[in-house]
Amino acid sequence: MLLSEVKNQILSLGFEDATVLGDADYQAYFRDGINKALTFINAEFPLIGKYEISVDSDDIEEFDLADNSDFDCFLEAKIKKEVGGSNKLLPFSDFQLVQDSIVFISAGVKGDITFYYRQRPTLITTSSPDNTVMTIHYKAEQLLPLLASYYIWNDDDPEKAAKWKNEFEDMRNLIQARTPKHNPYTFSGGV
Repeated sequence: MLLSEVKNQILSLGFEDATVLGDADYQAYFRDGINKALTFINAEFPLIGKYEISVDSDDIEEFDLADNSDFDCFLEAKIKKEVGGSNKLLPFSDFQLVQDSIVFISAGVKGDITFYYRQRPTLITTSSPDNTVMTIHYKAEQLLPLLASYYIWNDDDPEKAAKWKNEFEDMRNLIQARTPKHNPYTFSGGV
């Protein structure tokens, strides 16, 4: 979803035309409303990043997930190991997480480990080009203009803003109800 598409939908929901975007105050309202909506939606529909590491050491391994510029918060870890002659992807917990991002892997661990984390959305500025691709989960794209409209139009027309907030909540609930809950998977076999 492009920034221009989000802006056009917000204008439509606010019953406004593009001339309001010539006003510096409205440019700031749009920026702030879109960024608040991106941040809120990302907590419920996160984009997932991964940090992969291979360990084969008798020493404690240390690294910082925050070295990834898009790191927001840790989610889970998996390790790929050979067990009984076949490769398996297993939950991994033989590590300590310090200060939300620093990982200490216990000594003697061997294998390929993938740490999954929630990515931080790329926020826009008032000078972001209209062809900027919004960093949002594909399932939640249609939620962005609704929630941003709530934030943007709330001062102008609280009743209209409440309508968009209610539609946002209804659509969010519908998406969540139709999204299957993930069970942990174990993959075995391989080359």
